[in-house]
Amino acid sequence: MSSIDPLPNSIATSSDRPLRLALLCDGRPGLRAALDVQVSSPPGAEAEHRPIIDFVASSQALDRYGEVIVPAGWQLEHYRRNPVFQNAHQYGDVIFTLGKALITEVRDVSGRSTLFQRIEFATEINPMARIAYGLYRGKFLNAVSVGFIPIRWENGNAEAGYRRKYLEQELLEVSAVGIPANPEALQLGLQAGAVERADVQALLDLLRTLPAASASGANPPVTFSSPEFCSDPAAANTHSSARGVPGNGAQLLQLARALRNLLRRT
Repeated sequence: MSSIDPLPNSIATSSDRPLRLALLCDGRPGLRAALDVQVSSPPGAEAEHRPIIDFVASSQALDRYGEVIVPAGWQLEHYRRNPVFQNAHQYGDVIFTLGKALITEVRDVSGRSTLFQRIEFATEINPMARIAYGLYRGKFLNAVSVGFIPIRWENGNAEAGYRRKYLEQELLEVSAVGIPANPEALQLGLQAGAVERADVQALLDLLRTLPAASASGANPPVTFSSPEFCSDPAAANTHSSARGVPGNGAQLLQLARALRNLLRRT
């Protein structure tokens, strides 16, 4: 038995390496993992003028932690009850809701098992969703991040080629990653025409109406990710708090400044 933080249902492991835990959208401790995805428009979406993109997650790809997630092990019931697609695991404001999953399932694609999602972006009501949609369609973003509760896994070694393989896991959340953590992608998207300058300006105007983003000068005394919410330093540097508070104000201010600087350069 390893010395890890308690997980729901008294999950046990024989590993001597602790799990890297973060607080997920429902307050339970779990894991977050970035998945490289294949991005494509489903048949008929162009003709219907609907902002829909299919995401096919890589099959059992080894991640930067040396871990593997087996697609056949996904439990999707809880996620399907509220299948929102968020920006960077942020939940404290509706502005970070980019869309919803029309389909979430384990599907065989080209002879391999994958986690498949069909996402409809809220482009009509959220300028951030319009930007995200353009970046994905233009291939400037090619990853999503999943939050999940591990249920069953096996530990590997150098010979196996992985540190840990998750055999069964419950999906709780899915997020776009890289907005605005990757300003280069946004700038390239603008230059290539995948993102409209008017959408960037519309998002900046919207942020200016929010108290946190319109505050002048000094940074608010909050951090982008609080250590008590995430025990993994690498994840803390790339994701905001799952609760959306207190990091929400800082994220909005960061985004407003990034957009303002971007518009000045282009």
